[in-house]
Amino acid sequence: MTGIPASFSPIQLHNRLNRPVWIGFKLTQRGKRQLVLLTAGDDTAARLSKNFETFVGQIVREFKLDPEQTDFVELRQEKPKSEAEAHNWYRWHAHWVGSAPMECKADPVTSDAARNYLEQALTRNTAAA
Repeated sequence: MTGIPASFSPIQLHNRLNRPVWIGFKLTQRGKRQLVLLTAGDDTAARLSKNFETFVGQIVREFKLDPEQTDFVELRQEKPKSEAEAHNWYRWHAHWVGSAPMECKADPVTSDAARNYLEQALTRNTAAA
């Protein structure tokens, strides 16, 4: 559970190799949509780039989320070149078949307005986890 920021709730999931790992999780409302913020912290076995389908399938089933009404965003903490680049946001997209995500990909969040919104959502105390 190392490296998970305090504004996330740690939850245990199973990675694609069926090993238990801890990830940071925060669920918040955005209008009628759910916003799920995720981070792997320092645990390479919990990296979302390799485990996204496995993790979000578990999250959708556990929290009974409608995947069509839920946005998934990842906070990646990377080795900073400068203090301003200490972390990056990625919005995940998937084609859903029931509660199973398919054809998953992540796009970096580059808009300053979107990044500011995500930073605010992260620090708000509206987690539903």
